Amino acid sequence: MGKAEIIKARNTSIITKEDYIESVKLSTDRKKKNRCVILSIIILFLGIYGEVTNTVMLGWLFAAFGVVMIAWELFISYPVIGGKSYKKALEVNGGKEITIKVDFYKDHLEMKNASGKTSLKYKKIKRVGKGNNVVILIFSDELAVTFKKDSFTFGSFEDVEAVIEKARER
Repeated sequence: MGKAEIIKARNTSIITKEDYIESVKLSTDRKKKNRCVILSIIILFLGIYGEVTNTVMLGWLFAAFGVVMIAWELFISYPVIGGKSYKKALEVNGGKEITIKVDFYKDHLEMKNASGKTSLKYKKIKRVGKGNNVVILIFSDELAVTFKKDSFTFGSFEDVEAVIEKARER
């Protein structure tokens, strides 16, 4: 990882609140999300059944809780969590727009933002999320790199996909 390495692609993205929300959607563990929705539906039907048959005290409360949980899981959680993450990132960035520069090399990437510079090997990528506008490379629960698909100043998203796939196969 030296200066003589050839950059395969470069991306300079200005990340917005909407990008953060999309990143949250892409980074959410679908299995956990689906389990929560299924449990919420079970609680909803348990409440309805209990209210109709008078076998569960306060069945309507169970039903209401199920509806709230379904709404949270499907519609509300992404904007709330994404908005909070964006606000926190803005604070760290001194209130200025969030700019991320990512240089993609043969076997690693280098990311620069207001917090500093980080180098990450592609082999450590656990998951890749591709949305309409952004891509998120998830390295761990605490570390992910988000960049916009249309913000390449050199190379393209397709070039990056090919480089990452090749490096992860080794």
